[in-house]
Amino acid sequence: MPDDLSLLTPDLSSLGWSSKLDQWSGDAPTKGRIARTTRGYCLVFTGGEAILAASSFVRTGTDIAPSTGDFVTVIQDEENGPMIGQIAERQTSLARRAPGRVPSPQVLAANVDDVFVMHGLDRPLNLRRLERQLVIAWESGATPFVLLTKADEVRHHEEAEETIERIAPGVETLAISTVTGQNLERIRDRFTGSRTIALIGLSGIGKSTLVNELSDGVVQRTGEVRASDRRGRHTTVTRDLIPLPTGGIVIDTPGIREVGLWQAHSGLAKTFPEIDVAVPHCKFANCDHSAEPGCAVQGARMDGLISERRLAHYKELQAELDLQDEQLSDFAKRAESRDKADADRRVDGERRRKSKKGKGRGKRR
Repeated sequence: MPDDLSLLTPDLSSLGWSSKLDQWSGDAPTKGRIARTTRGYCLVFTGGEAILAASSFVRTGTDIAPSTGDFVTVIQDEENGPMIGQIAERQTSLARRAPGRVPSPQVLAANVDDVFVMHGLDRPLNLRRLERQLVIAWESGATPFVLLTKADEVRHHEEAEETIERIAPGVETLAISTVTGQNLERIRDRFTGSRTIALIGLSGIGKSTLVNELSDGVVQRTGEVRASDRRGRHTTVTRDLIPLPTGGIVIDTPGIREVGLWQAHSGLAKTFPEIDVAVPHCKFANCDHSAEPGCAVQGARMDGLISERRLAHYKELQAELDLQDEQLSDFAKRAESRDKADADRRVDGERRRKSKKGKGRGKRR
């Protein structure tokens, strides 16, 4: 398969286009699914030749930023050429908080069925990062899986799998190797029809290598991993939607070190189910699970049902989300105040214009 996504021509049905989307798109002349977004433009698979369409807010007037995996219509503008017209309602949305002071979301992939949270066995397990990734995976509405890559580089991976299973109850965990082929068939079995699976994880853990293996060809560049810290180079710099020749779709994402949560209270509860089931039994509704009397969470911790490390990280993530909620509420209030002030100024200005106009008529008499 070619490395250039623009050379691929998957049909719309294999991309997940449905009769429901036909009704939504109406008589739009061009429709498709976004394969890549970069610098205000989107590469769109249309069932024939892929097209490049402008996607900036200013040019298209859309109220949300288009993302890889979105189903869209494309319109033709006389001045700017092809532009994203409408974006279909997302069935799932894998998102994190975008870097920066102002809270805002960054959608990594839209309309995905599974999220493969990937970690390399060539480095120590980072449970805190995995838990963060699982929070955004659960919050997306898709089904999370944990893939432990490079299983050929360690003698025993069972201990790592057991550790992951303890922090990810209900999440299937697999150790895989693209060198020996370990568990790759089980991975391929997930890719059927138009099923879409997103890959997330650090650079250098083997995301693009797995894509190349699944696609029977080099469609993503891969890079070496530094021996000093096991970190890889950012060989994937865009979020790419890649149809596989045997069916299914994979979305490869660039390696991200910072996983900020975005309005992920549901994902937090699903990632820490042993804590979530205890919370409703606390004596006080505003219990912060520290030293309050009647705290069911602390009771479960003392009974060995909740680990101290897990509880500490849960409270840290909960505090992060609570602060985000406060920030969003504060920004909303400020925006409302600005809008009201602008409206008052417009009304006052109109009154002054009418007053001046009336005085001018009086002088002419």
